[in-house]
Amino acid sequence: MTITKIKDPALKKLGDKVKYYREKRGYNRDRFAIEANVSKYYLYRLEYGNISPGVLRLKQIADFLNIKVHDLIDF
Repeated sequence: MTITKIKDPALKKLGDKVKYYREKRGYNRDRFAIEANVSKYYLYRLEYGNISPGVLRLKQIADFLNIKVHDLIDF
């Protein structure tokens, strides 16, 4: 899988937060993708800062992780 160059450092920080909380909750990428109802490829791109998720997708991920959207974007 090819990773494209990160366009914005804020997206990488967001991805790092998603990865941090995912790992803190004990999920590997595959299990998280299935249980949070997101594609593994989407999650991979999100964690590497290659996409800018919409508000509803961030809420879906935050709800699944039992955190607030603010926790993901507070950097």
